[in-house]
Amino acid sequence: MIAVILLLGAIALIYYAIIKPFRYWANKNVQTGDIWPLIKVNIEGLLGTTSVFEMTRKFYNNIQGGRYVGIYQFNTPVLLLKSPDIIKQLCVRDADYFLDHGILFVGDTTDLWTKNILMLKGQHWKNVRGALSPCYTSSKMKSMFNLMCKTAEQHAEYFAKQGGEIIEVELKDALTRFTNDIIANTAFGIEVDSLVDRKNEFYVMLRKSTNFADPWMKFAISLYQFYPNVAKLFKVKIFPEKVDHFFLNLVKDTIKFREEQKIKRSDMIGLLIEAKHGQQKEIQTEEASVGEAKEQQKNENNFELTDFDIASQVFIFFFSGFESVSSSMCFTAHELASNPDVQRRLIEEIDENRTASGTPTYEAICNMTYLDMVVKEIMRKYPIIIATDRVVTKPYTIEPKLPGEKPVHLEPGENVLIPIMAIHYDPKNFENPDKFDPERFSPENKKDMDPYSYIPFGVGPRNCIGYRFAILEIKVIIFYLLSYFEIVPVEKTNIPVKLCKEDLNLASENGFPLGLRRRIL
Repeated sequence: MIAVILLLGAIALIYYAIIKPFRYWANKNVQTGDIWPLIKVNIEGLLGTTSVFEMTRKFYNNIQGGRYVGIYQFNTPVLLLKSPDIIKQLCVRDADYFLDHGILFVGDTTDLWTKNILMLKGQHWKNVRGALSPCYTSSKMKSMFNLMCKTAEQHAEYFAKQGGEIIEVELKDALTRFTNDIIANTAFGIEVDSLVDRKNEFYVMLRKSTNFADPWMKFAISLYQFYPNVAKLFKVKIFPEKVDHFFLNLVKDTIKFREEQKIKRSDMIGLLIEAKHGQQKEIQTEEASVGEAKEQQKNENNFELTDFDIASQVFIFFFSGFESVSSSMCFTAHELASNPDVQRRLIEEIDENRTASGTPTYEAICNMTYLDMVVKEIMRKYPIIIATDRVVTKPYTIEPKLPGEKPVHLEPGENVLIPIMAIHYDPKNFENPDKFDPERFSPENKKDMDPYSYIPFGVGPRNCIGYRFAILEIKVIIFYLLSYFEIVPVEKTNIPVKLCKEDLNLASENGFPLGLRRRIL
């Protein structure tokens, strides 16, 4: 009798722990494909034997065709969106049903990570988005442009002073220092030269918080993603406490100093201080969506930012710009070195747009057609966001549209994944997707492109708020590098680039060793 009870218990355990969770999408009439390949992909991602991009690409290709497919992150069901039309439907047209991000990974509630705009939900997110939007308008970008140019020129001249016809450089190191210096100035008004002062506190703290190849950080993130209750129970920390303390104390000291001295500055801290005191100006409708303007007007009298809120937004500004933008710059340099014909054409356009002093104007940078084509193609091949997600916030039904589809009823709390990079590499969206081809984005070609097949900064109301800043940074540094140098491969350069399997971000397996060959001007 005891043996029978144990057997029945074992069967029940197997069913509820292993079989039932993987029947979730089948019960909702959503295609899932074979379960074992999905489990295998999860294990590969956890063990670091495949890159994050290849992991999402395997999920995406598990079933050919269809607008969406059911996948599992271990035993968590996730609806993966595959077609531009369903992405537009869920993330734009019906965005109010999918307004929040899921908790892909969070730390203890004291972490700055939990209060930043990426992780906030519902009305709190709307309030903070409204407060931050003026930091990223076109006019604000123009005011930051000269600062970017000054820093980019300073970095280019640093390497120009090195000896030899070709200067071998690890560009990842160099360009993270450039983004560090830009962000320190535009957020805090603090001038830093990280190429000279190589261990300045800004750089050291950002390096600590963005090292996604670190085994502990990978473990902590994976634990929060797959077993969040366990991670919360043991209060697992993702970022070192000294990083939290550095940013929080820096923000508090800056706010206190500016308030006591009545200093007003149009940088991120300055705008957030205004929002904190209810002094935020309306967003001009020509520089922000009407929805954002209305949302701000509705909430500005009822919402107050705390110093911790402000520190959290500054932290994500540093965090995103430091790692993601510098990686995009590196991939740009690598593709230019690998495609000298593209680089030659880009250099010609740069030479045509330099002023007598060698500097560009803001209008020239914004209107350089081929530079824009190159950057857009970089964002297709190496998007800043590999994948993004949404959580269902209100009951929603996806009505059938294609043959074989049935209504899919989604409940609050269910997860939706938009595999941005996999969409960019789908031959149905981009022919020969592994090829670097800026001509895809020529004025003649891009008009035929489905806008929801190209979403490097996300899509809908929760797209990346800082995309203008990121694109401008990339264009400025490329302008100055190619004004001084040609970028060439060296012995250690891998062509094509090999993506690192151990890093949770897009990264090259052996870094970005490249050569800067002096130009004769």
